[in-house]
Amino acid sequence: MPVDDAQASGETLAQLVEAVRDRVLALPGSDRGDYVGSALSAVNRVLARIQAEGLASGPLFCEWGSGVGGVCAVAALNGFTPLGIEIQGELVEAARSMAKEFEFPMVFAEGTFLLPGDEDLAAATSHTRLSFDRHAWDALGVGPEDCDVVFAYPWPGEEACVDGVFGRHAAPGALLLTFHDWDHVLVQRKLADNDMLLPLGWM
Repeated sequence: MPVDDAQASGETLAQLVEAVRDRVLALPGSDRGDYVGSALSAVNRVLARIQAEGLASGPLFCEWGSGVGGVCAVAALNGFTPLGIEIQGELVEAARSMAKEFEFPMVFAEGTFLLPGDEDLAAATSHTRLSFDRHAWDALGVGPEDCDVVFAYPWPGEEACVDGVFGRHAAPGALLLTFHDWDHVLVQRKLADNDMLLPLGWM
């Protein structure tokens, strides 16, 4: 299924939602119980608006904790070049099968988005499996400073960690999108070569 339109059609979104559901149901029971995905219709709405308003400085999109690949697929439909980092290997394989099924140009790496030196930012996390290395970034051939848009769905209480890692490593002008609840996405922009983030609003 080639990527044609800047915004996903309702039919394609429905197919993606079904494909995500099927892959989650196919996970082992323990992983399936812990899996929480973003609402793809909300992600599509936000990414379409970002494209329409020219808010992103470029097309490179990276999801931190990319799960089975649904958000990256919506990013591809909206004209971005999607990359995903996911620490659970079975989810990475499911995401790669999604890319193959829909013929989307998205690439996934197994590992962590956290880099050596980020231990201070992740000290309060309780759900995320913690490791600190560059393996996933090296496998993708980019660094966090290369990403124009970063997307994450932080566990409750881990929002500050995601904001902090983005603020530390992203390039000035990059966008951070964080999903909250079932249809709220906070969009923030890194202002300058420091860790300050400017909220652009809920979309």
